[in-house]
Amino acid sequence: MKLNVNQCRCNKPPVNCCDYDISFLGIDPTNGRFADVTIERCTHCGNLWINYLVEFEAFSGSGRWYRGILSEEAQKIITPETVVDYLEKLEWYIFGGTYFDSTGMVSKGKVIVDL
Repeated sequence: MKLNVNQCRCNKPPVNCCDYDISFLGIDPTNGRFADVTIERCTHCGNLWINYLVEFEAFSGSGRWYRGILSEEAQKIITPETVVDYLEKLEWYIFGGTYFDSTGMVSKGKVIVDL
């Protein structure tokens, strides 16, 4: 039996990768980011998430990730290059990483993915 989507732990940090079936969407090369983009389905409630992970290897503490709910409609058209714009338009998303010294926080609006 699936959990109610609103009650599921996938809706609040911290994020545990063991809670998702993960598929690789691609790499966003925009501005030399080479960010890894994955689509992740929560194994508890079925929520679909888009995850954007970027790290600049030459700079310690630069790792950051963003994840937001991905609608079934958006899944059909989203590309690695359009994820940042998609996330910035969501009502909320979860983000974290070494850049923010965080295992996850909830926010909305601008995402910081460039140096």
